[in-house]
Amino acid sequence: MTRRKLIILSAIITAVAVATPYAFNTELECISYTVQTDKVFKPVKLAFLSDVHSSYYGYDMGELVNAVKRFDPDAVIFGGDLFNKHRGEGYSMTLVKRLTALYPCIYSIGNHETYGEPGEERLIKQDMRDLGVTVLDGGYVDIGNIRISGIDGAAYTNQVEACEKELSPDMFNVLINHYPEEFPVLSGRGFDLILSGHAHGGQWRFPPLLNGVYASGQGIFPKYTAGEYYMNGTEMIVSKGLERRLRELFAPRIFNRPELTLITVGQ
Repeated sequence: MTRRKLIILSAIITAVAVATPYAFNTELECISYTVQTDKVFKPVKLAFLSDVHSSYYGYDMGELVNAVKRFDPDAVIFGGDLFNKHRGEGYSMTLVKRLTALYPCIYSIGNHETYGEPGEERLIKQDMRDLGVTVLDGGYVDIGNIRISGIDGAAYTNQVEACEKELSPDMFNVLINHYPEEFPVLSGRGFDLILSGHAHGGQWRFPPLLNGVYASGQGIFPKYTAGEYYMNGTEMIVSKGLERRLRELFAPRIFNRPELTLITVGQ
């Protein structure tokens, strides 16, 4: 091997060694967004937790709970894939119990809640209601001057239509929909803001060059993986999600830390 090639190889090995701790870092990251609107006179804070997948966040889920408490939201929104049945539900149930004792909590399911035995989805929703969580599957709840609706996915046309009927021009209308790939279908229908997850940040991210390698429902090089998107007068915020053990879902996170999404709506 020539000296030049040896130097290049050494540089590559060094770069990989230096980058590795950052590439596979699963430390919780808090991402903040501010959504301006003249419909909300007093700012309302929403903590959006998506794709927890029963991941572990320290004793009594303290790492995640304390991060939410520091933000001190007006409401906590669980945006789907809170549970992951084949891994058990203990951690997520602990999280829900702790947060419902502190804040109004809202829940709309994702795809993983539907993967269990027949009737499991219904039981999960009932368990959440028993804990005092507002479960949205075509319904809505008002937090101040913000109307928050939730659906099980745009494929549930009756749920979308039910939410549309309750839209108010005097309210800031938020829709929880787990699947960001449905944004083109749901934008321009009267919702001011859509909250989604599901894409897990595209699994492997190489910012600013690549916004994700793969996302379920979008395939290779997905379009909607993280951050803010705009279409037809509607904004969508996509969370990278809180799953920190993606190796059990066939792929680790790379340059893709778990995200707690913190949203302030107001002037």
